[in-house]
Amino acid sequence: MTRMKRIGIGLAGMLALAACSPSEILKVTNPDIIDPVSLTTPQGLAALHAGALGDFSLAVVGDAGGLEGQILVSGSFSDELGNSETFPTRKEYDQRGPIDLRNGTLLAVFRQIQRARRSAGRASEVIKTVSATPATDSRIGEAFNLEGTLYNYLGENYCSGVPISTAGEDGTLTFGAGLTTSALFTQAVKLYDSALAYPANATVTNFAKVGKGRALLNLGQYAAAGAAVAGVPTAFAYNTTHTLALGRQQNGVFVFLSQSERFTVIDTDGGNGLNFRTAFDPRVPWARTPANDVGFDNATPQYDQGKYASETATLAIATGVEARLIEAEAALKAGDATTWLNTLNALRSQTVGIPTVYPAGFPAPSTFPALTPLADPVTPAAREDLMFRERAFWLYLSGHRLGDLRRLVRQYGRTATAVFPGGGGAPYIINGNNKGGVFGSEYNLPIPFDETNNPQFTACIDRNP
Repeated sequence: MTRMKRIGIGLAGMLALAACSPSEILKVTNPDIIDPVSLTTPQGLAALHAGALGDFSLAVVGDAGGLEGQILVSGSFSDELGNSETFPTRKEYDQRGPIDLRNGTLLAVFRQIQRARRSAGRASEVIKTVSATPATDSRIGEAFNLEGTLYNYLGENYCSGVPISTAGEDGTLTFGAGLTTSALFTQAVKLYDSALAYPANATVTNFAKVGKGRALLNLGQYAAAGAAVAGVPTAFAYNTTHTLALGRQQNGVFVFLSQSERFTVIDTDGGNGLNFRTAFDPRVPWARTPANDVGFDNATPQYDQGKYASETATLAIATGVEARLIEAEAALKAGDATTWLNTLNALRSQTVGIPTVYPAGFPAPSTFPALTPLADPVTPAAREDLMFRERAFWLYLSGHRLGDLRRLVRQYGRTATAVFPGGGGAPYIINGNNKGGVFGSEYNLPIPFDETNNPQFTACIDRNP
């Protein structure tokens, strides 16, 4: 497999980020490319919409090796991925702390999700006002969906108390106070409802249903979550799209794992993570090519992911598979174990959501055998374990795992040390390589120190799961 070892983020770029004021987080236009005023005309709506899509993809998926998105950060923080490189800022969140509030990598990641949030919000505001046919303009509902999904990520991955500020068309900034985790999910539900008010096409509607179900699940409203996703076809998928035209348009999950090799597929992370490799599950294909491959640090055994085959591979953000998983969990919480198990096994009997095209150099698909039916493990705790295991494998590297680990603690009464990799104190070993120290005991990402310049924000309300 071709390996492109990148030196890292450019010093000039890092200095530019450090020099930014908090208000710059919310700026979403580049006057050197497009006059901001022109974006509010019918002719400028295409550029506004494209900008929202690009900002969303960069915030969630990452780019060609300079900025990891929410999927990679949350995957590394949880038990999906391990750190196989040298950046101490990335090691901090893979090790689960202690995380320095001045962590430059996490500052860049946080700024981008806030930029993307505002970009999507502005797109829906402007397009529904300027569009000649707002009732049938699918870009409006899509923008609401993107913004709702970013609120889901903010609630799932960050501490309670994420500040939400807004920027006006004239550039004025209105600072926002920190929103609780439940308030973030509640806002996500409202945004998906706004998308459903513009049912321009099935893609917009199904995206909104799945996103709303996800937010309601995060709120512990299981029956409502199951009802929200009713009717979404299992084959449905809303995907990000990627090209080689610009670095920011590439599939960053593929690049960071399979080219620059800064993250690695891991097995039983911290001793208590899931066995993503040794399960030999077709939903999580992986390979080590060559057989002695090591990551960017030239020490950690490197296992590349096979879910995304190239820099231009699409990445599913909301799917019908997730809709079925939400329905299964709703059935389990309602005490209907028969429907729960039948729903899971119906998913396992089909091929939607299972990768069939692997990156160059990967072994044949037969390495990962077909899924077989599950048996009922009978006890409530074992059923919950199986439910979350199925979610982990179906939704691998799509940005769901950290939120699920937190839900296991918050909604299912599990102890954080039993759920999070390393339990807080196990040796920090990645694929057999001792990287020094022990796993920490942080359960979500903090708000960067720069946000203390916001007069409405002091610190996280709490760091609880």
